[in-house]
Amino acid sequence: MTQAPDTKLTIDGVFRLLKSGQFGPAEEYCHRILETSPDDVNVLGLLGAILLKLGRPSDARPVLEKTIQLAPDFAKPREDLGYLFLQARDHEQAIQCFKAALSLDDSPASAWSGLANAYLLAGNEEQALLAREKYLERSPSARALAEANREWRAGDSNKAEHICEEILKKEPANTDALRLLASIATADERFVVAEGLLKRLVKLSPDHYLAHSELGRFLGDRGRIPEAIDEMQTAARLGPNIADNHKVLGDLLSVVGRMSESHDAYQEAVRIDPKNAAAIAGQGHTLRILGRSSEAIAAYEHCTREHPEIGDAWWSLATMRDYLFSDSQIEAMEAQFNARDGDENARINLAFALARVAESQDRYDDAWWNYERGNELKRSQVKYDPVQTEIAHNATINTCDAELIGSAEGPDLEAPGPIFIVGMPRSGSTLIEQILSSHSMVEGCGELPYVVMLTSTLRDPNDDKKHYPEAMVNMSAEQFKALGDTYLYHTKSHRKSDLPFFTDKMPANFTHVGLIHLALPQARIIDARRHPLDTCIGNFRQLFAQGKNMTYDLYEMAEYYLEYHRVMDHWDTVMPGRVLRVRYEDLVEDQEGQTRRLLDYCGLPWEDACLEFHRNKRQVNTASSEQVRRPIYADSVNFWKHYEDHLQDIREILEPVLTD
Repeated sequence: MTQAPDTKLTIDGVFRLLKSGQFGPAEEYCHRILETSPDDVNVLGLLGAILLKLGRPSDARPVLEKTIQLAPDFAKPREDLGYLFLQARDHEQAIQCFKAALSLDDSPASAWSGLANAYLLAGNEEQALLAREKYLERSPSARALAEANREWRAGDSNKAEHICEEILKKEPANTDALRLLASIATADERFVVAEGLLKRLVKLSPDHYLAHSELGRFLGDRGRIPEAIDEMQTAARLGPNIADNHKVLGDLLSVVGRMSESHDAYQEAVRIDPKNAAAIAGQGHTLRILGRSSEAIAAYEHCTREHPEIGDAWWSLATMRDYLFSDSQIEAMEAQFNARDGDENARINLAFALARVAESQDRYDDAWWNYERGNELKRSQVKYDPVQTEIAHNATINTCDAELIGSAEGPDLEAPGPIFIVGMPRSGSTLIEQILSSHSMVEGCGELPYVVMLTSTLRDPNDDKKHYPEAMVNMSAEQFKALGDTYLYHTKSHRKSDLPFFTDKMPANFTHVGLIHLALPQARIIDARRHPLDTCIGNFRQLFAQGKNMTYDLYEMAEYYLEYHRVMDHWDTVMPGRVLRVRYEDLVEDQEGQTRRLLDYCGLPWEDACLEFHRNKRQVNTASSEQVRRPIYADSVNFWKHYEDHLQDIREILEPVLTD
């Protein structure tokens, strides 16, 4: 190996930059050295490793290969090349590189770890286990981390945390220990602690895409979408050749309705990894929302051909209006559902898809059977406690009594502001939003998470241990106003215009009408209501992307409907006339009359465009995205009668509200 005699201090400077996580400046430093010493193998090896950490494998590969050519006995660049192939899921090349590195120097724990992962990718579990044992022998901190992971999996998170903290005392920059601590804190719902740990990771590695990616995912899971987008955009910039960075960015952008950008992100993910099934399906979703149905179908079909095991693509096709499956497609779905090694999530999607196929052929008993097995599988995966729902609603009703509600100055419906559309899912809220957003003064923003986000952080100003809803009792008018201002600030990321009105159609906000009334007196609140049996069946037939966990058991769904009805009755009692109720069946029967009623309540002048809502080209990110691009129709009214023979039990549950 050769090294220019005057570069020692400069190399030390590169290492200092790397130690502080400044990979970008470290790369520049290497390039400056190589301008005068192009064959310095130490600098070349460092540069290759840096490029790999920056998520640029196509740039790293020629640098590493040149280093190996110049210094065949240099082990580290062979190891780094092994990690490059491991990222590309080329296990054969990865194994060769790691073995070559270890034949030159078998002491680095990282090379044994890479070899173990490569063997695992190749399906050679025996060799993977042997390599992992070598890895653990050579790294005390890795042994300790392995023990911490075992303790955590066994349910002793306290012991796992203690082990990680001991590691960090000796190695304060041990990112693996920090990641495990963050995972433990997240699982225990200590989100403030987890966020602090992840931000510490970013501080340690500001130029490494992985740290930003992990923080971005965490923030996205907490509903802090704008912040999550910022982190994932940084991750995608720092790791431009990592397909998953672009895929997750696409997911987040779609949440805030930035569909063109979301589609571009998914497209970039597919360019990098043409077999990335989630990104291919994501392309389909964005195209569908953009109203480009034929292109969406093509994307979904591409996904089912390349990845027939991906149930989401089959379900998406099944929900495309008037899409007809071929016999071979139906056979493929049934085969995937019955596969012994089939993924549980895929089987859920497939069951719902097969139900829709049967429904389209008027085979309603077969459809019901498929819906039942799909819902049963999904219910086993999600958490929902009807008792806790009742307790939470009791707390809201008891707190938001006539005294608290009456303490507000009253609604200010002369001022512009948000229009909340609340109620049960699948009750016509998207149709109402489409009608309103066809007005020249209203922007449709879809389901916004910010009311729910505010309730999760609300604390009593006099007692930090008292949370929402009880915390509202001691809040002043100024504090409620500040809460409303916070809501409006967060919604800006979803808005594309400065129109005076915008919609928020998060159905679950029906629970928080009292808070909305107190914090946003200028808000209009509309209750979208539909026949109880149609509502329950509509939800039972729908596989939601996330949340709505009460919908996967029909009896729980019926009981939840009663809870919704009880809460809305309370709002009618303590603030009569504050909420406008719009029944789906009335809207179908008398479109113009109900539209005029809607606009009058919102203080909006009449516009004919509201009757031609189906011409509205705005993006709709819900299960009803295609329906609202058609003129109003009555197909869904009394749809429950197709399943009448299966509904006797829930009819009894819903009896008190069936004639309401």
